[in-house]
Amino acid sequence: MTLPKGYLDFAESDYSALDVETLRRIFGKMRAIVRYNISDADATIAANNPTTPVEWIMAVKRVNVVCPKCNGSGIYEWGACVNGRMTHSGPCARCGGTGRMTFDDMRRYKAYVGYEIAKAFRS
Repeated sequence: MTLPKGYLDFAESDYSALDVETLRRIFGKMRAIVRYNISDADATIAANNPTTPVEWIMAVKRVNVVCPKCNGSGIYEWGACVNGRMTHSGPCARCGGTGRMTFDDMRRYKAYVGYEIAKAFRS
């Protein structure tokens, strides 16, 4: 059984029409995306106090946390520390330079990493 096309972009009313097993599989896929990016994903999702399967899915879509890569600054710095400053910096790819990560940012970053890994192995 396959998941409905475009299930990550459904509205709440679209999820209500699906059966419980499909909702559980959708929640599992969405939860895996959040777990890929933040360590306390389950606590972050449960903070919205969801009770029904649709509410659990909507809780995942409402995830909004401080970016763990740039610590909320929006600027990722790397390299050697010279006179208290890092030698390289640029906009954080994980949060898109905003300092906060939403579910859509997590989706985008996971797809980006998968693309870069595949590109590295093609070369």
